[in-house]
Amino acid sequence: MHVGITGAEGRIGGYLRAGLADSHQIKSFTLTSQEFDSTVVDISDADAMNGLFSGLDAVIHLAGDPSPAGSWESMLKNNIIGTFNVLEESRRAGVKKVVFASTNHTQHGETMGASPEILDVSNPIMLRLGDYFNPSSIYGASKATGEVYGKLFARHHGVKFVAMRIGAIGDEDTPMRAAGKSSEDYVRAMWLSRRDLVTAFQKALDTDRDFTLAYVISNNGRRIFDLRETNENLGFYPQDDAETFFGN
Repeated sequence: MHVGITGAEGRIGGYLRAGLADSHQIKSFTLTSQEFDSTVVDISDADAMNGLFSGLDAVIHLAGDPSPAGSWESMLKNNIIGTFNVLEESRRAGVKKVVFASTNHTQHGETMGASPEILDVSNPIMLRLGDYFNPSSIYGASKATGEVYGKLFARHHGVKFVAMRIGAIGDEDTPMRAAGKSSEDYVRAMWLSRRDLVTAFQKALDTDRDFTLAYVISNNGRRIFDLRETNENLGFYPQDDAETFFGN
């Protein structure tokens, strides 16, 4: 499969470029020139996007501002306009599927403590994909907007869409960076291993469903997301668990 990756220079982009390379022909799109081969483009510029996705079967859309503290101006430009432009270019180019990097923050307002990186452990809950949006930041709201645009393009333009509500993934393949910190409870619930990340995105590329929501976290003992619908709809059964690192 010919797969484009926007935001290929980011952390997740790097993991997916490596993890999917044996199975797919990858074309990378980046905001700036990189040491690896890539096409430089600002996805917020609709004219610059014209023709870039020709010949692709699928696009993994990672590009955007990933900061829960990001400004409205940045979210509008990079996450809302940028995502619309990616979908529109996918439609023009006849791309069959867009796999969208959404976020757990689309619902994290339900469980957030004093900040987006803190889990309110006094509010035990198990969230489901069908529960309504409750974003914890402008960032979360911008990703919810991307999911809505994806639904629109899937229904009216035939672009299959998979929204991946990604958890917490770091530079090291362990949740222990959060040990003893205020973010520990959040990370233990939301941790995503590299192995589970790559498996989830491969499953997203494989699925033939028109529109799919999925939780992309590991099988964490302290998770607050119900994985049963993701298991069934995407065929993604995560293998790792943050609790194996903490040992309790």
